[in-house]
Amino acid sequence: MLEAVPKSIFSTNFRLQEQNLLLGEVDTSIWSEKAQLELEDGTYGLYRESLFSGDFILEHNGKVVARASKPSALKARFDVELLNRHIVLSKVSIWNRRFAVFDGENQIGSIYPLGLFTRRANIDLPAAWPLPIRIFLFWLVFLIWKRERQTSA
Repeated sequence: MLEAVPKSIFSTNFRLQEQNLLLGEVDTSIWSEKAQLELEDGTYGLYRESLFSGDFILEHNGKVVARASKPSALKARFDVELLNRHIVLSKVSIWNRRFAVFDGENQIGSIYPLGLFTRRANIDLPAAWPLPIRIFLFWLVFLIWKRERQTSA
C-alpha cells in the first residue's frame, strides 16, 4: 500500500513510499494550494486554477493529467475527472479524517491517517492506477486536512 510520510515532525512535505521503497516526494506550499511532485518520470505540478476558485489540476509537461472540482465550499467532496472516468472523493464522516473514493455507488479506495494525531497517511487506491493520479487524490485530501487544522486553530 502507498504511504505518505511527512519529511519531518513539522513538515508539510511528504515522502511517498510503498513497502519502505521511496517512490517520490511531494512538496506542498505553506501559503497557497499548490505543490510539486517529484517522481522517477519527472516533475508534476499540482495547483488550483485561481486563488479562491477554479478546478484543482495535476499537470505534467504542460499537459493536464487530471482535474478535480469542489462543488460546495461547505462539503469535503471533490468530483474528479481522470483516466477517462469520473470518480468522487468524499469524506466518510464528520467524526474522522477518512476519505473514500467512489466510482458510481461503489467504493473503490480510501485515504486515511494512520492515527489520531499524525499526518502520516495510507493511500489505499487501485494499484493499477498511475502513481501520479493516486498522489493527486492524496494531495486533495491533504488540502482538506490543512483547511480543517487552520479553522480549528
